[in-house]
Parts: sequence; C-alpha cells; structure tokens
Amino acid sequence: MKHRLLAFLSLAIAPALLATDSLEYEGALYQVQRVPVAQQSKMHLRWLDPEGKPLSNFGALQQQIEGEGKKIAFATNAGIYERGPKPCGLTIGDGKILVPLNLADGEGNFFMKPNGIFFLDAQHGPGIVESGEYPALTIKPRLASQSGPLILRRGMIHPAFNVKSTNLRQRSAVGIVSGTKEIVFVMSDRENRMKGRVTFHQLARLFLHLGCQDALYLDGDISQMITSPAPGTKFTPNTFAAMLVLTE
Repeated sequence: MKHRLLAFLSLAIAPALLATDSLEYEGALYQVQRVPVAQQSKMHLRWLDPEGKPLSNFGALQQQIEGEGKKIAFATNAGIYERGPKPCGLTIGDGKILVPLNLADGEGNFFMKPNGIFFLDAQHGPGIVESGEYPALTIKPRLASQSGPLILRRGMIHPAFNVKSTNLRQRSAVGIVSGTKEIVFVMSDRENRMKGRVTFHQLARLFLHLGCQDALYLDGDISQMITSPAPGTKFTPNTFAAMLVLTE
C-alpha cells in the first residue's frame, strides 16, 4: 500500500507538459509559450530533412521528430525566409552553420536594422544579440536564428517603431526574461481579428511587461504555434523555413 501511495504522489507532482497561455495586454490578445531553463536542452532548430531538402511545414517536422522516437511539445516558425524556403540569415542547428550570417542591407522587416540573432548556447544559455555584434561573441551556439527587427535591445524599443502607428498585423517574436533566462515565445492571436493584430510598438511594450530586455521579431501573418500535437495531426497549410521545436 505504501509503494502504491508513493507512486501516486510521484505522478501527482510530476511536471506537466508545457502549455501555451493566452494573455491580454493593453487591449491586444497574445499566445505566450514560456520555456524555462530546465527545458531548454530539449529545444532544437530544424530546417532540412536527411536528404538536405527543406521540411517546409509542421507535418514534415512531426514526422522527423517521431522518427527519432520523440514527440513535439511545442514548435513555431523560427524567422523570415526567402525562396527555397531558405532562412534569410544565420541559421544554426545542432551546432552546424546551415546558413551564414547576413549583414547586408535590403528591403523588408528582416533588414529593418538593428536586426538580430536569437541563440541557445550549451554553456551560456539563451541570448539575443544585434547581428553586427555577433561575430565578436566567443560562443558556439547549439542553435541560432537570425531575423529582424530587434523588438527590444537592452531594454530600448527599436528606434523605427512608432507609438502612433496604425500598421496592425499578426506578429510573432521571442524574448528572454532578464532575471530567470526563461525563453518567451509570443504570437498575437491568429483567430481574433480585432485583438490579434498589433503594431511593433505594442509588441515591444508587451515584452517589457513580461520582464524582457531583449526580444527579436520572428515573422508576421504566417506565424503559428503548436503544442503537443497528436500523431497524424492535419496542420493548417503553411510554409516555413527553419522551425524551433521543443521535444519530449
């Protein structure tokens, strides 16, 4: 009887799977996924299949992860991409550079400088750095994704963001909570057309509210998050390049 009781207590206090929370802030609605330090070793970046072809969608990602004997706990698109689909900038998966650093100038959100890089290093943990500062870092990240613009840089909102902007769009981004090193993925709500469309400045204020000093824009209208999908799930048709995935 004692052993059965201990087994029951162990199940009762076992950590639950990560859940995506809904958060309303300043009249806007967001989906928020937190990844504490204890779970970050299970985070990966995926873009290509074993033959070197882009996975391109959550369905192919799920097949790859299940083929490794694992399950998806959480996944989201990792950043802006070009034809291929190929990430526009630095992309590192399993410690290997898949796409080199991109410091060029150009059109579109990726090139709205300062842009930046989200990375996860086995020794130093997660970080977000301005792209031009990256080469001076003495780290070899396990994963990294370059995107833009930087939502927050050392607690300062991107200088191009206008508090009076009327450019309301679905947007997704990643930030790091300063005190805990918790990674926070945020996406304005896909389904709510009224509260799920936000400006860059709104998004930046949310990350400050969440305790982040650094945050990086990932993508816009195509952005999507999935949590613990069942095997064989039919996902919303979408095309991605690199994807960030937390496995269990």
